[in-house]
Amino acid sequence: MFEFWCEYDINPIIIFNEKGHIKYCNQEAEIFLSYVNKKEVYNFVINNAPSNPGIKTEFKRIKFNDFEFNGFSIGYRDDKNIGVRFFINTNTRSIKLAELEKTDLSMLINFAVEYITLKHNIAITTIFDPSIPTILVHKKALLDIIFDMLEKQKEAIISTKVNAGEYIKINNKKYQIIEIGIKTKPLKTIKSPYFEILNKDGGYIIKIPLIKETDENNNA
Repeated sequence: MFEFWCEYDINPIIIFNEKGHIKYCNQEAEIFLSYVNKKEVYNFVINNAPSNPGIKTEFKRIKFNDFEFNGFSIGYRDDKNIGVRFFINTNTRSIKLAELEKTDLSMLINFAVEYITLKHNIAITTIFDPSIPTILVHKKALLDIIFDMLEKQKEAIISTKVNAGEYIKINNKKYQIIEIGIKTKPLKTIKSPYFEILNKDGGYIIKIPLIKETDENNNA
């Protein structure tokens, strides 16, 4: 099922081995690679890879010949393989820190749970990571997404965690990623101009940058 979702992802996904040979690529990547220099792509991946095993995500304009992307995720677990996912332009909005509000994530999710259980017969279990501090987030957009994911559901498990192996750069500042997992029956594909959302067989994952202050330094 993993390969099925990768194959039909609208973003090019490529996995290289340690010699720079392509071990896997999805349909979008096949089209992309047929028009560009494969060695140039591999060199870009190596030069922009995280210094330690994990995933590095950046949103910035990238161009290979006539192909233009809004960012990338590059990750590896060992020295044998390294993967990249380029993000096509889907008219998503850039994150503006001025739009964000200080939010206790567990309180916000509890509010969403109380609100939706009053309107619908749904059993929801929550599992919160107590290490997550108060963060800056687009509160209304996040609530709208959670409501959308829980609509017409009978049960769900909502969890939060800090993904220590992944980070995002905003305005040249590096932030860790918080993941909100919603295990439920996915009734539809959910997209957002504010967050990266993974639509999976067992539910959804919402990725949020861990921003505590608007003037944080690169060690945030």
